[in-house]
Amino acid sequence: MAVYTVYVPDFGRRAPSEADRYAALPDAVFVREGFSRAAFFLGPFWLAWHRLWGVLIVWFVLFGLLTLVAPQFLGDGAIFWIALLLEFLLGLEGNGLRQRELTQRGFRLSDVAAGIRRIDAERSYFHRALRAIPPPLPQVKISDAATAPARTPHGDIVGLFPHPEDAR
Repeated sequence: MAVYTVYVPDFGRRAPSEADRYAALPDAVFVREGFSRAAFFLGPFWLAWHRLWGVLIVWFVLFGLLTLVAPQFLGDGAIFWIALLLEFLLGLEGNGLRQRELTQRGFRLSDVAAGIRRIDAERSYFHRALRAIPPPLPQVKISDAATAPARTPHGDIVGLFPHPEDAR
């Protein structure tokens, strides 16, 4: 069973209202915990797809050094193992880098969801999230609203007013 962390847009220092929390649900991002096979096999393409531009630049610098400078000092076998190690490291840390990038872009950790597939985790998260948000109040037209009937004054006046029959 896979575990996903769920990130939603943050609302700053103020507490989000129910409407804000409901509006943030379509923007929820699910990040799988653990090793990323896509980051391991498709390194720079995976980084570009997830808009991890800073890490992509570091990746190009490291592999540029590995292909241009390392052959002067290392053999082909050592260069291969170093490249494989760097890709393995990207596979291990790829989702963590993605989580850090989401928090820097203004997202916050909302929940942790688990499921056999991603769709199962999404279903369980949205089920919990929608249950936590109270349903909206029904819209009532002003013409349908009950109005208090007009009251006619009767009896004594309440308060510190003189009685009408008292002479001054």
